[in-house]
Amino acid sequence: PGPAPTINLGEPETFTLKNGLKVLVVENNKLPRVTASLILDNKPTSLGDKPATTSLVASLFGTGTQKMTKEEFNEEIDFLGANIGFGAESASASSLSKFFPRVLELMAEGVLNPKFTQKEFDAEKTKLIEGLKANEKNVGAIASRVSSALAYGSNHPYGEFATAENAEAVSLQDVQNHYKNYFVPKNAYLVVVGDVKTSEVKKQIEKQF
Repeated sequence: PGPAPTINLGEPETFTLKNGLKVLVVENNKLPRVTASLILDNKPTSLGDKPATTSLVASLFGTGTQKMTKEEFNEEIDFLGANIGFGAESASASSLSKFFPRVLELMAEGVLNPKFTQKEFDAEKTKLIEGLKANEKNVGAIASRVSSALAYGSNHPYGEFATAENAEAVSLQDVQNHYKNYFVPKNAYLVVVGDVKTSEVKKQIEKQF
């Protein structure tokens, strides 16, 4: 084999918003693309008898906001040729740099103003329960649950797992409370990498987040 390749990681410009959100920006102008990643660094928290809550939080992001319906939100993302995704404690976006200001705005709208409706909650809960039932005889899924429970203990956040039964117990209010309590800027990092100017993207982030 030849010599190991040299990896050049850009040195980020860093700043913190007044609400505590920590931001890192790396300018990389080789390609006209930008990616943004929002990561929440919360301590592991036990969800007790409702471990399926985080899965439902993640699935309900992107199903509409206070300003846009799910269809409007997704259609504009597709029109811009962008990607925006959400997790229970994360969000991400990528696009061509010329569309990034609008894509960042859409990402912020999805994160800060989600509209968790009963209709969407019921639909996502049904899908989750059906998926969990389908995995009841999946050897890989069972092994993963057992290994985590044995390694961490069933009362540790990493040892908890969702089942069709405990998913049934989760309510829309549980999802709303989880979002309110844990999706907070003081524990969050926003990383932007790509074809941007730090001074410009800083203004956009300060406005949107």
